[in-house]
Amino acid sequence: MLVSARMTPSQINSNVRVTHRYRFTSSSGTATAITPTSLLCAAGAMTTVVNTTVTSLFSSVKINSVEMWSPPASQGASATCSIEWAGYQNSPAIEYSDTTISVSQPAHISCRPPPLSLAAFWQVTGTTPLAQIIAPSGTIIDVVLSLILYDDDANITQATSSVSTAGILGLVYYLSLDSNATHRFVPVSLATTT
Repeated sequence: MLVSARMTPSQINSNVRVTHRYRFTSSSGTATAITPTSLLCAAGAMTTVVNTTVTSLFSSVKINSVEMWSPPASQGASATCSIEWAGYQNSPAIEYSDTTISVSQPAHISCRPPPLSLAAFWQVTGTTPLAQIIAPSGTIIDVVLSLILYDDDANITQATSSVSTAGILGLVYYLSLDSNATHRFVPVSLATTT
């Protein structure tokens, strides 16, 4: 029996999509907002103006999950980590939180953006807070992102961020998870700048 092969090209999804787990460490317990622009620049941005500006390699971003581990500073102390997801339209803001008093067991959160939260949708550049994170100094923050590589889309403006040091033209840097102005959640094992 002969099986006929399709003689025409099949349909493809031409946008280049990637999913990656990024790791950050906290240097401050201050409540800090995460925005679409901060996510896009944390995922990878190229210096476009020496020591001044970086531009994201990606046009769109979606948060798949966030996981945090917050150790207490010392015996007898406590540590609390939390993430509050911004609601969308009539949806409420939803917060996940955990506290530890054990030096051997960190506070731990593992969650996804709740349905109908702002972070549950694809995002392009912008400064609207998607979530607010409280992560004491020393907290490890893992964020799994889905990303679409920028492809000269006339309807999307690439995310940019100001940098003040060591921005060498043409090199790729991974900025902090929060705004580069606050630089509280620093990337682990990736080239960064402030």
